[in-house]
Amino acid sequence: MVMGISFSRGVLFHDRHVLACAEVKDGVIEVWAEKITLRTIGKLWMRIFFSFPWYYQLFHAALLLYVAAALLSPEWAFLNPWWAAVYGAGFHFVFPRELKKFHGAEHKVFSYRGEKRLDAWEEIGRADIVNDGCSTNLVVCFFAAFLLAVPFVPLAFSVAAGFLGIVLGMTADRILRKYCGGLYRLSRFFQRHLTTKEPSRIHLETAIRSYRQFDYMRQKVREAKQAA
Repeated sequence: MVMGISFSRGVLFHDRHVLACAEVKDGVIEVWAEKITLRTIGKLWMRIFFSFPWYYQLFHAALLLYVAAALLSPEWAFLNPWWAAVYGAGFHFVFPRELKKFHGAEHKVFSYRGEKRLDAWEEIGRADIVNDGCSTNLVVCFFAAFLLAVPFVPLAFSVAAGFLGIVLGMTADRILRKYCGGLYRLSRFFQRHLTTKEPSRIHLETAIRSYRQFDYMRQKVREAKQAA
C-alpha cells in the first residue's frame, strides 16, 4: 500500500519497504529514495519537524516546555496540559500555508489515474484535491469521540476516548464507512477547505518527482527480490 506524507518543503511517498522524498531547497527540487531503516525514519521525522516556519517551532518548543513544567510542578499549571494532546491531534487544521499546498499536491497525485509524468502536471493539477484515505479521517474520528466524551468525563479520559477513536478509524474503517458515513463527509469537507490548498506548479512537480522516484525505487527492490 502506497502512503504519502507532506511537510512544509516537500512530499514523501512510501510503503513498508522503500521511501522517496522530493523537497524544495532554495527553489530547486531535490530528490532521494532509500530502503526503509531506522536511519530513514529518522530522516523523515527530521524533515517533518524542522521544516515548519520558525514561529511554529518556537510555539511547539514553548508548548513542550510548558507540559514538562506542568507535569513536574502541577501548581504552576494555568491550563490543563492534556490540551497539548488535543492540539497535536488537531494539528491538521493549523497546517502552515506551504504544507497545505504540498498536501494538496500529494492528494492530486493520488487522485490522478493516468501516468504521473512531469509533463502532465497541469492535468494532475485538475485532479480531485480530496483523498479518500487521508489521515484527516483519523483526526475527525478523534474529535468525534473526544467531543462525545468531554462533557461527561475528565479531560485526560476524553483525550483517551479520542485516541480510541483513532484506533477504531484505523482498524474498523469499513464498518465506520458503512454506519458512520457522516464522519467521512466531514473529513472531505475539511480536506477541501481547511487541510489543503490548491498547489502551484512547484508543489505539483515536487509531488510528481517524489512519486516517480518512489515507483522507480520500488521496482528496483522487486527486481532484486526476483533475481535473488
